[in-house]
This record gives sequence, structure tokens and C-alpha cells, in this order.
Amino acid sequence: MTQDAITAYWQPIVSGYLSGHTALPLSLGLTEAEYQVIAEACGMVDMFPADLQSLQLRGELLRLRRDEMNELSRLLHDYLQPQTQFGVQMITVLSCACMGGQHLWRDLAMPERPRLTDLFGYYFPALRQLNVNNMRWKRFLYRQLCERGGDYVCRAPSCGECSSYGECFEVAG
Repeated sequence: MTQDAITAYWQPIVSGYLSGHTALPLSLGLTEAEYQVIAEACGMVDMFPADLQSLQLRGELLRLRRDEMNELSRLLHDYLQPQTQFGVQMITVLSCACMGGQHLWRDLAMPERPRLTDLFGYYFPALRQLNVNNMRWKRFLYRQLCERGGDYVCRAPSCGECSSYGECFEVAG
């Protein structure tokens, strides 16, 4: 992994986590050892999150959605660019962040949505290419789960007919 990828993707996530601005649980949902390696790569070792109690509670709540997170993880794993450093860890982080209530880029504390799109291009290029209409990433992932026959409801026969079209797709203004 290049330092550029660490700076572009991991540093905002770790920084947002430490400041309490992500939807991520303790250690980003990773093992403590995995988290420490990533924090060190980001130059943020020996820094601690602002609110441990909230992070622990978030982790307990995520355990209730373990099956859903596992499905997301399998989807992402199927598209992971081979040999990317911290790629497996990014799958875990993204799966955890998808459980948050905001747009995925906000649940990760990314500075803007295009950075998340770049992240998908780096770690999951084939999945990025499938998102030809620039659908919002969390919705796109759940749409992919729906198409795989998951228990996720696709509410309209096609996106063009859906009343939530504006919520899913970034409309140029």
C-alpha cells in the first residue's frame, strides 16, 4: 500500500474514530492488534478515542446485526483487489460502518463522498465499476445484496420508478 492510500483513506477514518465522528465500534471493529498496526501506519499510535463507553455500546449493538455484517463482508470480499494491504481490514471497517445511520462516507468520517468512491476504486475496483450511475454507496451495497437474493427489499422494479431516486443517486445540480 502506498503512503497515499494510507493518507487518503485510513487517516480520515482513524482520525474520525478517535474524535468520535464515525459510526464505528471499538478498534474500528478490528482486533486490537490489527487496529494498532493501522494506527501506527497512520502515525496515530498511542492516541485514544474520546468516548470509550459509546464505542463499547456501539459494538454491542453491532453484534445484533452480525448476520447482516457477514453478508456485507462476503460481498466485499468477492470484489477485493488481491494483494491490497489492509484490504481485509477495510472489509470489516466498511461492514461495520454500513450499520450506521448516515451516508457511508459520513459514517466513516471521510471528508467528502468522492473520497469514498476513490476508496472503492482502490480496494474494490470491479465493484466500483458496477456503480455506473453513481448510486450512494451504502444503498448500492444493499442493492447488490438484494440482487444476490438476500433478505433485503428492493422497493421498486427499477431505480427509475422508485420514489427514493434522489436519495440513492447524487444528482448533478
